[in-house]
Amino acid sequence: MRELREQSGIVVGHLVDTSFFTVIVYSRETKRFATTPVPYRRPAAGEEVGEVRCGTCGAELLLRVRSVAETKRIRKRHLTVALAGLALSAAAAVFGSLVYLPLAEPLGKIVLLAFLAGLPVVGIAGWLWWKEDGVRLHSAGVSTDRTHWRLDGALPYRAAP
Repeated sequence: MRELREQSGIVVGHLVDTSFFTVIVYSRETKRFATTPVPYRRPAAGEEVGEVRCGTCGAELLLRVRSVAETKRIRKRHLTVALAGLALSAAAAVFGSLVYLPLAEPLGKIVLLAFLAGLPVVGIAGWLWWKEDGVRLHSAGVSTDRTHWRLDGALPYRAAP
């Protein structure tokens, strides 16, 4: 989990080159980026959107930064959802082990589905809780931007509108 500092920075990558290597059943994609460090300061409350420029092409990007309190609130929500999924899976496993439930009966199907539905909820919400840092990179005025990426980020994603 990333430490939430009042003042920090991210690295914006500009996609320079993409190459592919393929041999029969193996394929690999290699991407090269030109990087630009972008410092930021967290607001006291809420969130702020600021403009930053790509150091390579000069494109305007938007950086949305949430306050420490807001980021902790979002982390807490992700953790609550993960713990709820864990409780659902654990309750279904305990109930299913204590009571004989054939899968042909509706209750057996419900218990199995509850167990299986809780597992991805725990994984995804737990990962989001661990990776949330309250900083997002967006493209200004472009519907899709496949050239600018946040490279240091907790969430490896491209700049989206």
